[in-house]
Amino acid sequence: LVTELVEQARRGVKVTVLLEGGPVGGIDDQELWACQALHDTGHGVCAFMVNAPELDIHDRYSYLHAKVIIVDRKRVLIGSQNLTHSGIPDDDKSNGTGGSRGVVLVTDAPEIVSRAAEVFEADYDPKNHADIVAWGSGDIPGYGPPPSGFTPDQGQDWVSYSVQFSETVRAEGTGFELVTGPETTLRSDDSLLGLLARAGAGDAVLVEQMYETEQWGRDGAPNPRLQAYVDAARRSARVRILLNGGDLGVEYLSVAQNAEVVAYVNEIAENERLDLGAGLGDPTRYGVHNKMVLADLGAEGRYAHVGSINGSETSNKANREMALQVR
Repeated sequence: LVTELVEQARRGVKVTVLLEGGPVGGIDDQELWACQALHDTGHGVCAFMVNAPELDIHDRYSYLHAKVIIVDRKRVLIGSQNLTHSGIPDDDKSNGTGGSRGVVLVTDAPEIVSRAAEVFEADYDPKNHADIVAWGSGDIPGYGPPPSGFTPDQGQDWVSYSVQFSETVRAEGTGFELVTGPETTLRSDDSLLGLLARAGAGDAVLVEQMYETEQWGRDGAPNPRLQAYVDAARRSARVRILLNGGDLGVEYLSVAQNAEVVAYVNEIAENERLDLGAGLGDPTRYGVHNKMVLADLGAEGRYAHVGSINGSETSNKANREMALQVR
């Protein structure tokens, strides 16, 4: 992906990349190398949204967590995957592959592309926001070149997962919603919660998420997303929830927390005799990174909700997130 972006920039295409300045685990040298390669073309710009209280700079979001690419203001790519070897592996698929399970959607729906660009321009606005720092500017240490002699990681040839979905799927959409966090993630008349509220008898809801927490907030309030799945089942919809059961190559991830949520949901299902089930999964042997909800509402249509939004309070209330909801 870096090679492709650099090649386009060398051809004169303007490439602007906005990155989270304090991701979990910190900024790695691979990311700094990618930014340097883009800047060296003369047509690439790489910037970070940073939090530096010692300089009286406070970023607007807990995390810039959206995974979005806008191309020529004609198409937008929105998905669950980070632009890494484990998120979107560029390996030989003939002998298997690997990385995390995720989904990416691309659309040319004009209103969706326009709104995504509007959000990007509001976030990448260095003239009016001090939390945007360009790579190599020297304004804040740590956002410059990688160490001298750094060799970029070209990725590995994954072989742990047999390819099952070898081709992209193309379909006509008849209804689109762009969900942005923190603005519209928890709207109850549309967005995800509005969609789930319409599920009832004869309908189906399928959820594949990296995680859903049972409670939000210090007072132990219920997670409204998880509550919406259960409520759909209480209205006689068929509901299935698959949460990550792999390690995703990170130490901080708590599969035990997902297991507790699975037990909680299944106990409700058993006690109330609902068509509701939850489980842990690791289909690619690396982990589920997906943030996907599918809803089959019968005559109303079949919907996919795909994007960057996890099942935490922070993800829904404090992060910059983006998801595409399409019929």
